Amino acid sequence: MDDTKEQKKESKELFAASRRLEWSAPFRWLKMGWQDYREAQSLSMAYGLFFAVAGLLLSSIVMRYSSTIFLFSMGVFFILLGPLLAFGLYDIPRQIEHGEKPTLKHSLWQIRNSAPNQWIFAVVVFVIALIWMRAATIIHVFYPEGAEPSLEELLTFFAVGSSVGAAFLGLVFGISAFSLPMMVDRKVDAISASLSSLSAVMNNMGVCALWAFIIFALVAVGFATAFLGLIVVLPLIGYATWHGYEDVME
Repeated sequence: MDDTKEQKKESKELFAASRRLEWSAPFRWLKMGWQDYREAQSLSMAYGLFFAVAGLLLSSIVMRYSSTIFLFSMGVFFILLGPLLAFGLYDIPRQIEHGEKPTLKHSLWQIRNSAPNQWIFAVVVFVIALIWMRAATIIHVFYPEGAEPSLEELLTFFAVGSSVGAAFLGLVFGISAFSLPMMVDRKVDAISASLSSLSAVMNNMGVCALWAFIIFALVAVGFATAFLGLIVVLPLIGYATWHGYEDVME
């Protein structure tokens, strides 16, 4: 009975409270993530190898059959598939913390068990992406009409476009930064987890901006190495994100 009351109490909370982070936090997450990678090296490399091979195949397909519709379809595919793969990654450090040996079977079970929240989150991100695309189309209407636009006109256009793009990018990062590991750990719904993540990011904007830059830099290294770097980079980011969630959420 007490457990039932506690679950009902938790379900009424719109979002979880967050802690204030130190500037060194992202680097500590990476250090802990690297320890997880080494402890579950075979499983981590398997996930990373999947990402690397998928990246190589998709890039070759895009280069061969490049079209706007195809690129849009691939974007939708990644938006829908991404959360599925992320849930499997977050389960690995969770198993380690519980004193268990991480297994692919348990990781895949977590993906299946969390499917409803995954799809809800994917739909939310997809809707934001559609609105973002629509906003970009509207902004393009204001591109200078003259054959030789002045520097001031171009700078104004790019400033507006960059500001709108940064706002949408910040929103997507905000709702996804810590929401997925929260769904794995606390079994909360996708909306509550997204709002909790956004609240935590807004409470630590400087540190989270640093974390976003680190993620961008690591992924860039992964792409620059012909996707081979993704074998290490993406699992590492996933594990570090798990520790970031544990660090920031009360």
